[in-house]
Amino acid sequence: MLIKKFFNCTKKSKLKLSNNDIQNSGLDSVRTIGIIGDSVSFGLKSKINYGQYLQKITKGRVQNLAYSGAHLSDNGRKSIFQQSQCLDRCDLYILQGTDDDWLANMPIGNKNDTAKQSYIGAFYQTVYQLQQMNSKAKIIIVSTTYQTPMWGNIVRRTDRTKNTLGYSLHDYMTAQEKACTDLKLPFVNLMHLTLFNPNKKSFREKYMPDGLHPNKEGHQIIANEIVKVYKQNFGS
Repeated sequence: MLIKKFFNCTKKSKLKLSNNDIQNSGLDSVRTIGIIGDSVSFGLKSKINYGQYLQKITKGRVQNLAYSGAHLSDNGRKSIFQQSQCLDRCDLYILQGTDDDWLANMPIGNKNDTAKQSYIGAFYQTVYQLQQMNSKAKIIIVSTTYQTPMWGNIVRRTDRTKNTLGYSLHDYMTAQEKACTDLKLPFVNLMHLTLFNPNKKSFREKYMPDGLHPNKEGHQIIANEIVKVYKQNFGS
């Protein structure tokens, strides 16, 4: 069984969120937030994750069940699909996509697949579970970021690297964005070089030291984009 983690952000940190984005965003009415995802949502290698920044804004409770190395497809109890089964009833659910299915050569698939058969099959099934848990809850989907994981000065791979099925990470995120359109769900697209550009050493040093996992400054970027999309879709 997954351990349910609740965050109460008490660390002093400067939120780089503009007043215009926070004002009238509607987030002040959110009392509980449920987060599922992989190591990025978990906050691996960062002192503070984006969920803790959102907790600081809402003053509510954040339940973060994200797990490092989690697949979206149902390959075991720590998958994002199964994380969704362990969430409590929340006002807002945040589901972040993952690179782990791409790396494991899981088919992209379609909405008619089961959660075990493909990435998109699992995506639809996970969203369905969130909707069943609270039909009135707001759901936001977040993409992965660009990535350039490093071994010292050597690039291990990039988001453009193709797996054995011939797909890059972009192919999985494009399919997920299309699924969001089909389901009429807000999509936070972090795959913009204006947000994350780990190919540049200067960017990695400031926001993503290993080229894969954002630090606290990188998580501020993610939190900022979530606030913007929430305001655009649910704000007053």
